Amino acid sequence: MYQLNYHSISRPGLGLEDFDNILEEAIAVNSTRNITGCLIYHNHRFIQILEGRKKDVLHVYGKIGGDKRHHTVTLLWENHVEGRSFEEWNMAFHRPDYENVKHFVNNVTLLSEFSEKTSGSLLSFWTTVGEILRSGTIDHIAKV
Repeated sequence: MYQLNYHSISRPGLGLEDFDNILEEAIAVNSTRNITGCLIYHNHRFIQILEGRKKDVLHVYGKIGGDKRHHTVTLLWENHVEGRSFEEWNMAFHRPDYENVKHFVNNVTLLSEFSEKTSGSLLSFWTTVGEILRSGTIDHIAKV
């Protein structure tokens, strides 16, 4: 099994329709290539970890690098691992409204603190998730 995680910055003006399209495309591509993982978006930044067969993960990462909805795509870590860490995770998109966005950020922050970090890519992913969630303000999420 192969894991890879990256960080990127969203283009200005990214809206809910863009997120819906990202979700739809990810479900289609990931399911055909048996890729699992987790994607977090906050403060105009994406962090994602992908896992699957190396050639499939690298194919998807190549497509991600050419996606115009974000820029400055930076590979953070890649490595081989014993098994999947996100085997039961399905792609989903949570649209927190203004009233519960703070709870959402707090819950994902706790998840990042307590999740297993048994590989370099998992440690890098969850550390970066924590940094992104603690950076800036959370008010703009309600406006997306």
